[in-house]
Amino acid sequence: MDPAHTPSPEDRFEQIERALQQHEERMVAVSSESRRAAAAREQALAALATQVQQLTQTLSQTLAPVQSATPSPSPTLPTPSRVESEPRVGTPERYAGEPEGCNPFLTNCSILFALQPLTFSTEEAKMVYAISHLTGRARLWGTAEWDRH
Repeated sequence: MDPAHTPSPEDRFEQIERALQQHEERMVAVSSESRRAAAAREQALAALATQVQQLTQTLSQTLAPVQSATPSPSPTLPTPSRVESEPRVGTPERYAGEPEGCNPFLTNCSILFALQPLTFSTEEAKMVYAISHLTGRARLWGTAEWDRH
């Protein structure tokens, strides 16, 4: 290097200071742009979340009528490929016709029918079961109703 053209230490410090200022300005610009991009991503994610929620609601509203309109398979006898076990439930106490025992007897029968839909797949099966658990006056009434059936 030519000593005549060597910058003075002051000139050199000024060059370094200008370079540092330029770098600082670039870093501020990049940082600002990065914050704007992050905010835009947050807005896009929020919009997507809202759309997903709306689609989920629309889908569940659309499927609800379809699922309720789809006929459930008839609860006939189980096939060997599809054997379903029903829970074992105690039999209700026999009902003789007393007014205070009517609701508990009917409730117990309803619970049994709900828990064993394959066994009690028809109204006839439910009637036979209920009549077979009647005694006394109630049995006479149930037998008469069965004969009318």
